[in-house]
Amino acid sequence: MFWLKTRIIEGEGSLKALSEEVRGYERVLILASKSMERHGFLSEAEDYGREAGAEVFSIPGVPAEPSVETIEELLPKVREEFQPDLMVALGGGSVIDTTKALKVFYDAPELSFEEIAFLDRFSRPKPLPKLKTPIIAIPSTSGAGSEVSAASVLKKEGIKYNIVSPEIAPEVAILDPRLPRTMPREVARNSGLDVLVHGIEAYTTKVANPFSDAMAMRAIKTVFEWLPKSVEGDPEARAKIHYASTMAGIAFLNARLGLAHAMSHKAAWIGPHGLLNAIFIPYVMEFNASRSEYARKRYEEIARELGLKDAQELINAVRELNEKLGVPKLSELVDEETFVSKVEEMAEKAYRDGLMAFNPVEAKPEEIRELYLKAFYGG
Repeated sequence: MFWLKTRIIEGEGSLKALSEEVRGYERVLILASKSMERHGFLSEAEDYGREAGAEVFSIPGVPAEPSVETIEELLPKVREEFQPDLMVALGGGSVIDTTKALKVFYDAPELSFEEIAFLDRFSRPKPLPKLKTPIIAIPSTSGAGSEVSAASVLKKEGIKYNIVSPEIAPEVAILDPRLPRTMPREVARNSGLDVLVHGIEAYTTKVANPFSDAMAMRAIKTVFEWLPKSVEGDPEARAKIHYASTMAGIAFLNARLGLAHAMSHKAAWIGPHGLLNAIFIPYVMEFNASRSEYARKRYEEIARELGLKDAQELINAVRELNEKLGVPKLSELVDEETFVSKVEEMAEKAYRDGLMAFNPVEAKPEEIRELYLKAFYGG
C-alpha cells in the first residue's frame, strides 16, 4: 500500500502560499527555530497569517532536539493562552516533530507519552484518537522528511522514541528553497546525508513497494549528484536536496526504515542524527548484504542506477562520499571508555527498536554490538 496525506506546495517564494492556507482559521500558532526568527522568515510567516485575518501567536527558538520535557513545558501555554485552531511548524525536523507531539497532547490531553509511543517493537502502543488541529509544515533543513511523515521522534533520557500515526502527518507542506539556503555548511551536510540513508534504507526494507522505490531512488541519485555542491552553498543544489528530502520522506512513510536508524536512535546522545546515520550506514549495508540475498539484490539495483557495478561498489561510494564531505569517525565524537560502557545497553535497545522489524535481516543484540564497535574502531 502507498499513501500520502500531505498536500505539497513547492517553489521559490512559496512561503507566501501561507496567506491562502491560513484563510478561514482564527488562531494560528507558529513554532519556529531560532534561525527562522534570525533570518526574518518567522516575521514573514506571521505577516502572511495576519494578512489572512488570523490572530497569530509564535513560539520562537524551539530546541534543536525535541524531548518529552520540551512538550511538557510548552503545553500549558498552548492550552491556556494560545488555544490555536491551526499549527504551523517553521524550521527543521525537530520543530516539525515538536509541533506534531504538541498537537497530540493538545487535542488529546488524557494521553500519556508512555501509552502512545513505540518504546520498543515488542510493545503495542495505544492508537491515537481522531485529532482535530491541522498542521502546516514548512521545513528549513533538508533531511528529516518530517513534513510528510506520520512520525514524531522525541527524546526521553537521551534515547529517541517514535509516536507514529496518520493523525500527525501534516495536512500541508510548503517547500520554499529560500529557507534551506540559510543552513550552515555542517547542517547541510548532516541533513543531506540523512536523506541518503532514508533513501537507501527505504529501498531495502521488507515492505518497500514500487511507488516508494521510485521516490527513494530519485532521492539517492539526487544526493550523490548534488550534495557536495549543496554543502558548498550552491543555491540550485540546496533546492534539489530540499525536494529530495521530501521524496525520501514519502519513501520511508510507506516503506519505513531499518537497522542504521535503530542504531542512531539509541546513540542519539553522541551527536546529530544525520551524522550518526552516515557513520553507521556502510557497516549496516555490509552486514545486510552478507546475510540477505534480497538486500544484496536491492543494493545492486541502486548501484546500477548510479553507474556502479555491485553492492560493494555502492558501499565504497557511500564511504567515499562521507570522506569527501569530512564526516568524522565515531571515535572523534565520543571517548572510548564512555562508548564501550554504553554499547551493551545501546545494542539491546536498538534490537528492540520498532524499525528492526523492517530491516531485511533480523540482527541479534550481539551482532548490533559488533556493528557499533566496528563503527567506533573503523573495522
